[in-house]
Amino acid sequence: MALLDEQLVEEWLNRQNFFTMRGIKCGVDEIDLLAIRPVSAGFECWHVEVQISYRPVGYIGGDTNARRRTPDELSAGVAQWVEKKFTGQRKIQRRNEILPDAQWRNFLVHAVLKDDAELPLMQASGVELISYRQVLHDLCHDRKSKSSSEASGIIEMLNYLK
Repeated sequence: MALLDEQLVEEWLNRQNFFTMRGIKCGVDEIDLLAIRPVSAGFECWHVEVQISYRPVGYIGGDTNARRRTPDELSAGVAQWVEKKFTGQRKIQRRNEILPDAQWRNFLVHAVLKDDAELPLMQASGVELISYRQVLHDLCHDRKSKSSSEASGIIEMLNYLK
């Protein structure tokens, strides 16, 4: 399912004129998506992580067990997750190998979280949030853009249900 979700997010980015790279290896880890589009001042660069769950059992950040967390534990878990996904030295180095000295914006595409209190903590850490519901809505209502990706076939199927 994660691959399908990433493909749909990639299609959404492509329809916004981003050139995308998906599944970029970074040691034993990976970057879900890097998205780059030309703007008058050079390039707009997005590092996008996709975390989709409809019935979450654990938290996104830190220890993923299901027990209830204190605010301090939530904050520490989110900080750990942000470093692992966006701000760790390996991630910065890998992005710089692809496009040296670019100014990357960090995004999380998400569905349902076990605890929505993680979201403002992520925003405070510089992560911009995009609802997966909004991605799917935009894709299903974009009648102009067409592509031959696997994701566009899924979008056509979703539109058929209307």
